[in-house]
Amino acid sequence: MPGNRYPEIAFGPAVRARQESAGVTRPPDTGEFALEGTDTALIRRADHFLLSTVTESGWPYVQHRGGPAGFVHVLTPTTLAWVEFRGNRQYVSTGNMDHDGRACLFFVDYPTRTRLKVFGHARTVEPERDPDLIERLRTMGDRTYTGHVERAIIVDLVATDANCSSHITPRWDRGYIDDLTEVYRRQIDALREG
Repeated sequence: MPGNRYPEIAFGPAVRARQESAGVTRPPDTGEFALEGTDTALIRRADHFLLSTVTESGWPYVQHRGGPAGFVHVLTPTTLAWVEFRGNRQYVSTGNMDHDGRACLFFVDYPTRTRLKVFGHARTVEPERDPDLIERLRTMGDRTYTGHVERAIIVDLVATDANCSSHITPRWDRGYIDDLTEVYRRQIDALREG
């Protein structure tokens, strides 16, 4: 299994010089690379992430991707995949992948104030090229998407980094709050009836 390439990706000469001037040493190489169990769990429960690709002019390009929890599949400890639906029809991210497959996915779990950066090589898979994969990726957590799928995206991972949780404001979705307050609603109803 290959090593985590995060130091190679993130710590070029200018970054190392900046770290040295601040009295910081870069993290050591991390050995063999694979998603850890906590990373896999965070990805599987995510209902969105930010996708960064590289434009042909060399600029970073960031887009939001979202769906029900489970829409991003962990196919192997070093491979992620999801299906794409019709969006703004500019095809910037997918065109960027066609030109230069380097991508970074940024996941945030707001209740636990956890973030995960995932780096890899992304490629598109058209539905007619692998219909079995498309069918597999239609299942998203406890839902199955039945609408039109434009393509699947496969990302072969080369690095991850999960650092500082500072300044991530905890947030909870409506379902979580409803589940949490249901206990109190039942107690209030019981008091009213009693």
